[in-house]
Amino acid sequence: MNDRVTSRRTLLKAGGGSLLVAGLGLAAPAVRAQASGNAFGWNRAAAEGLLGQAFWLNHPEYRALEIRLEAVEAAKLAPEGAEQLQFTVVFSAAATPAIKAGTYEIENEATGRQLVFLQPAARQGARMTLRADFNLHV
Repeated sequence: MNDRVTSRRTLLKAGGGSLLVAGLGLAAPAVRAQASGNAFGWNRAAAEGLLGQAFWLNHPEYRALEIRLEAVEAAKLAPEGAEQLQFTVVFSAAATPAIKAGTYEIENEATGRQLVFLQPAARQGARMTLRADFNLHV
C-alpha cells in the first residue's frame, strides 16, 4: 500500500515538473521579446508593415509550415471609423497539407510567437488562403 502511494506521488511530481518545464519553454520567447523592447501587438498598421513576410505555423501533425502574409483588409462589417480596430489578415500557404480552422502558434522574427485563430478562406491552385480576423475593441 505504501509503495502504491509513493509511486503516485512520484508520478504526480514528475508530471508537475514536466508541465512546469513546458510552461517555461513557451513563456521564454515572450519574456525575451518584452525584455528587448520587441513586444509585438497586433494592429492594422503593424500588420500592414509585415506584408509579404514569411511566418512559421506550428502544426500539431506536420510541424513547421511556412505561411506568408499576403493582405490586410478592413473588416466587412466594421462600422465607419472602426477599420483600424477591426481588420482581417490574409495568409497564403501550400494547399497540402490542408490547414483546418483552429488556433495555431505562428512565429515571425518581428512578432515572436503568437497564438492566432486561422480559418481557411479559398483555394487557388496549389495555394490556399487563411484568414485571421481581429477585433480590438475593448
